[in-house]
Amino acid sequence: MKRTIRRMLGMATMGWLVANALLAQMSSEEKRLLADTNLFATAPQQFRARLAVNSVGSSSRVELEIWRGGRDQLLVRPLDPKQAGKFLLQTGADRYLISPGAKQPVKLGAGFKMQGGLSFEELLGIDLERSYDVERVETTGRVVTFHLKARPETAAASGTAAARWVVDRERRLPLRADLLLADGRTARVIEFPEFRHTRPLVPRRVVLKDVLRGGAPLEVELREFQAGAVPAGLFDLADTSARNALPAPPAGP
Repeated sequence: MKRTIRRMLGMATMGWLVANALLAQMSSEEKRLLADTNLFATAPQQFRARLAVNSVGSSSRVELEIWRGGRDQLLVRPLDPKQAGKFLLQTGADRYLISPGAKQPVKLGAGFKMQGGLSFEELLGIDLERSYDVERVETTGRVVTFHLKARPETAAASGTAAARWVVDRERRLPLRADLLLADGRTARVIEFPEFRHTRPLVPRRVVLKDVLRGGAPLEVELREFQAGAVPAGLFDLADTSARNALPAPPAGP
């Protein structure tokens, strides 16, 4: 047993050393470029936003209101009157469905998708620097691709095992993210065709493509964005008072 434990510790240590050796191979410019294009870290830590989600070519839209309370906290409220009182909450690596009348929040699996087919990773963003290690970097002209592998015990590890982060090094903007399965196949592609702000990075439009299932891409439009402090009580699982005190959903356009 002791020999097995020593072997496991040795393997874990070796993995850590390899990962850090790979990171050390990145140039200082590549490290700065990754940090500059990390949407998760460069966006305001706290904000409220309103999104419209629709399939490309369809006039039907899903409206969502979201609050970000820091790097690991996100609250989503569907604005469809039929969904009144429902919330989706991410705190740390855990996700919950909060429904009116339910005794307890329901913990959700990593693959859960909300209204409109969005996943939490796509809505909250990919935490490049805290959730992933860089395995290698490829450069073709002005386009730089970071090949990423999720770190164990992170939310990304249970949802997106690996990813490719593709950026424009001259404009210092992300172009797209390829979300990969454990076997290397591309599951989803997230494209960033337009930005509301470039410093800090705030996308105006995001296009989501489901490579495995096909179908029309989803387009996410950022209709409102307000940076500023968000009440901590919105992310409290046990105390619903802050969520109950929220104003009624804003009227549609």
